[in-house]
Formats: sequence, structure tokens, C-alpha cells
Amino acid sequence: MSRFRPGGLDLHQRRAPTVMADSSGSLAEDAVPPVAPRRLLDRLGLRLSPSPDLGGTLPMICMILVVSVAICAFLIWKANNLDASLGDTDDAMRLVLVRDLANGQGWYDQLVARLDPPHGVWLHWSRLLDGGLAGTMSVLRQFASPARAEWLTRFFWPLAWVFPAIAAAFVIARNVGGRSAVLLTAPLLIMDPMFYRQFIPGRIDHHNIQITMTVIALACALARRDRARWALVGGVAAGLGMAIGLEALPLQALIGASYGLALARDRGEAKATAAYGLAMAAASVGFFAIQTPPWRWGLPFCDALAINLVAALAMAGVGLAATAAVAARAPAWGRLAMLAVTGALAAGLYLGLDPQCIHGPFAAMDPAVKPFWFDRIQEVQPLPHMLARARSVALVVVVLMAMVFVSGAYLLAREWRAPRTPTLLIVACLTEALITGYFTWRMQDYVFWIGIPAMGAALSLFAARWLRDLMVPSFALTLILSPEIVGAAVDTAISKTTPASHGARLVDAGPRCFAPAAYRALAKLPPGLVLAPQDLGPFILATTGQSVVAAPYHRMSAQILAVHRVFDAPPAQAEARVRALGATYVLDCPPYPLVADPGSFGARLRAGPAPAWLEALSGAGDSLKVYRVRPPA
Repeated sequence: MSRFRPGGLDLHQRRAPTVMADSSGSLAEDAVPPVAPRRLLDRLGLRLSPSPDLGGTLPMICMILVVSVAICAFLIWKANNLDASLGDTDDAMRLVLVRDLANGQGWYDQLVARLDPPHGVWLHWSRLLDGGLAGTMSVLRQFASPARAEWLTRFFWPLAWVFPAIAAAFVIARNVGGRSAVLLTAPLLIMDPMFYRQFIPGRIDHHNIQITMTVIALACALARRDRARWALVGGVAAGLGMAIGLEALPLQALIGASYGLALARDRGEAKATAAYGLAMAAASVGFFAIQTPPWRWGLPFCDALAINLVAALAMAGVGLAATAAVAARAPAWGRLAMLAVTGALAAGLYLGLDPQCIHGPFAAMDPAVKPFWFDRIQEVQPLPHMLARARSVALVVVVLMAMVFVSGAYLLAREWRAPRTPTLLIVACLTEALITGYFTWRMQDYVFWIGIPAMGAALSLFAARWLRDLMVPSFALTLILSPEIVGAAVDTAISKTTPASHGARLVDAGPRCFAPAAYRALAKLPPGLVLAPQDLGPFILATTGQSVVAAPYHRMSAQILAVHRVFDAPPAQAEARVRALGATYVLDCPPYPLVADPGSFGARLRAGPAPAWLEALSGAGDSLKVYRVRPPA
């Protein structure tokens, strides 16, 4: 883009249209004939200043700090009382794992013994994240009580990832857009706080760090200068992100493929490609070795960084480095052929070591649990279902997706004759985020974190072409097009003609069924095995010394199915099924949605009274209904 500074050019001086190239080699309009908005301003006698170029190191740092502090202040203001909430089921389960590790459980002793005892369950979660949280908690214990150290860790851990995520978002916008990209991205990042849901205090699950690593890897791949150095950073971020979780694996694959595409088009990309490939391969292998017990190194899995994925990533990284090593002598078609072979070998290794992984990370899940459990999880709902259940929030997402799509199309249209690799990469990532976000609600986070920088970049290029980069109209246009504002306007307009369906709304059982205070009575009872709806399992573990039959994780499909068959059983058969599972207590929470037939044991239990083989232990006003299983007659 044009590199003039305020005062360095009279924007009201008419010049012949010229087209110049910026430092990245992309074409940009440095001067165009005055358009209608500009002529109107001239007639009104208004002389507006151009947008400041905030792409330098110091201005960028200042903007990152300002936006990060603003977002953190908002998140703290909106934060719920951490003493009254443990977050969602994954936050509660993560807290159980972190407490065990901080209290002396071995690093490689990752069996959750209180899940389905006496066998226990080996979850697919990353030990690296457990270690980061437990390490933070242990350091804080030197200055505070264990309870206070835990509270501080839960509060500040999610906020700590806001700064690097926002920094990476600004870098993406700067590297893709024009001189005003940083300025115009800032209000977009601030005005849509709902998309920081993974960064609110208490959110200690894996989503925030996984999002941050993905955005960092993308920002490094889009670097204009010092590409080899930033490729090293991107490779490590990719390895760490995939060690934490695999939700962003398709996006990481696109980012890695972009280095290969850049190398196929330009031999000069050899150094950056080799740096990324080797860093990504080494980081993946290293993090895998650190977090995985040696006796499980040879076991393939589809839902975690296991030997099959590690082998594939190592093959891909080494293949990129090998192609880069011969890039000086190999023609373009030769480099492309080597990269294609590398991709085929990596995919072959991954699927060859565990063929069922072709069906995705939940390939090993029992299909019988899908209708009554998995298909009802909010974060895996498709967008049309969320529109029916939470229309106001979903409409903002629809508007965001539409604007992101237009932004990507605009970026690509500007270079349609000869698109650059960075443009192809950002558009490919946007497309993938839009597709996955449509089918899976939790992937909307990536639509925001990739789409907002792309939207800021597109607006900056549009402002350079049509608004002469004048700050006031450019900034005003950005505010008007904020997805939060447009989404609210669309929701208001639709609400006047089509009222939302009250019967289809989401039921929020959290305040009553997940609050730690609700489990105090259960915590005072002698330890035993609790049979409860699966979503209550993590909160039972986090607030009591009890064990549970099931928790909401796909590796517990058999236990989830067993609990469902108890609540859905005819009343005459329920007792035998409860005793077969060895349960000491039966727990229910009436606000929690129960998927069972009207005449089932679960429905009868809620209607009351309890059958004779159960002893009611809770009061009439208690949210949780606790029953002790009487000894057999």
C-alpha cells in the first residue's frame, strides 16, 4: 500500500491515477480520482486526515496493548463468580486433572481412577495443558493458600492468552491488508465480545490456547519479512497446538501446505519452508514424547496426538525440508511432485496405522450414544439448529460469516489474475472455517479469529481504493459494518415479523445443576459410586470425593449408554441395572434435560415418589436429588 505519512501528501491535490507495489509485491492504488464521498467533503469544506499507518513495531505494540486491556477489562467485568461456578463440564474435568497433578500424582499417571472404578478411564486430553495449569498453581502456592492459588490460576490463565491471540490477529491484518488495516481491525476486535467466550476467567479448557496457536501459526505463514525466523515460530506453534487438541488440525494442514505451495512457486521460499517443516516435525515429536507415557508411544488414536499422527507430521515436515534442499536444482513441476508425494506418504502413514481415523476423531465412539447424547451437545450443533434455539446469538454469527465470505471474495478478486500465496492461504482458511463453522458451532471461534483480521484487511484495501484512506469515513464504515451491530439490527428486524420459537430454546441447567454449592450435601456422604446423568459427572468429581459411573466423553461410550439405559428403563427393570453397575447413590437434577420415555424410571423418579429400593437423602428445595441405593432385600 502507499507509504505516505500524514502531512507528507496533500490529499486534496488532484493527481493522475497511479498504481504502485508495496513491500510485499502486491499491487495497491496509491492515488485514484476523487470519488463521490470525497467530492462531497470538498464541497463542505472539510479537510480530513488520512488514516495513520500503525503497522510499525511500536504503534502495533501500542494497539495490541490497548485492545488487549480493553478486552480483558470487559471479560473481568462480565466474569461470573468463580466460587459459584466451575465453568462447563470440560472446565470442571480439567480442574480435577490439574488438582491431582498439583497434589502429587505422577506426570505419566494419567488414569482418572474415579471415573468408572475400578477400571478408570484414560482421557485423550493433553498433559501439557495439565502441566501448565498445575505449574502455575504450584508457583502461586508459594505466596497464597492452595485454594487461593487455584482461584487465581482459574481467573488469570484464560486472560493470559488474550494478548498473543490479539497480537497474531493484528499481524494477519497488517500482512494481508493496507496501511490502515491495523486501525480498522481494532474496532472489529473490540465490538464483538461474544467471540471471547473461550477466554473468560474460569475457562481452563483447551480451546483458548488451541485458538491462539492456530492464529499464531497463520500469522507466521503470512509474514512478509524474516520469513525463515517466523516459520520456526509457526512450526513450534503448530506442534504445540496439535499436541493440545486436534480441532484445528485441518487449518494447521492448510497452513503447512501453504509453505509447500510457496516453495513450488518460488525457489526463494526454500529457507522458510525448511525452517517450518523441521520445526513442526521436531515440536510434534517432542511434545508427544513429553506428554505421552513411554508405554503408550506405540498406540494409535484418532482423537489425540498419537503415533499415527506424529508419524504423519514428521513425514510431512521432513518432506518439506527435503524439497527445500533440492529447490535450487529442481524445476517447479519437480518441486510440486515431491510435495505431492510427501502429502500422500503422510496421509498413508496416518490412515495406515489406524484406518478408522478416516471417519474423524470420534471414530471409536459407539453410534448408539449419538441420538440421546452426542447429537444434543451444544458445541457440535450445526448453525441451523442454533438459529432455532438461540436466534439472537446465531444471527450475529450468520452476519459475521456473510461478511467474512465477502471479505475473502474481495481479497481474492483483487488478485484474480495472479493471486499471491498469502492471499490464497487466507482465503482457503476462511473457506474451511466457514464450512466447519456451519456444521459445528464451536468452530465459529475460528471464523472470528481468522475472519475479523481478514475483514479488517479487506476494509483497509477498500478504503484505500474508494475512500482515499481518509480516517473518519474509513473508521465510520468499519463501525457500521461491525457484525455485532449489523447482527443486532437484523435480529430486531426479524423479531418484528417472526417471533422466536420459545419451545426450541436451549435449556440452561447450569446455575442449578452445575453450581458447586449444590453438591455440598453429596460431599458429606460416605464415598461411593454415583450414577447420574453424564454431564453431572465432572462436577461430582470436582466438588466431592465420590466416584461416578459416567462423564460426557466419547471414550466412555459404554458407560454413557449404561446410564442412559437405567433412566430410560421400565421401572421394574431399573433396580437390577443400577445394582449391576455397583452404584451406591443415584443422582438427578430436574432442570437438566432428561432423554427418556414418559413411562421410564427417570420420568417416574422425577414425578415421585422414589421406589422402595431408593432412600431419598435430599430436601424438597434442593436442586440435586440424591438417593441411596438400599441393600438388597
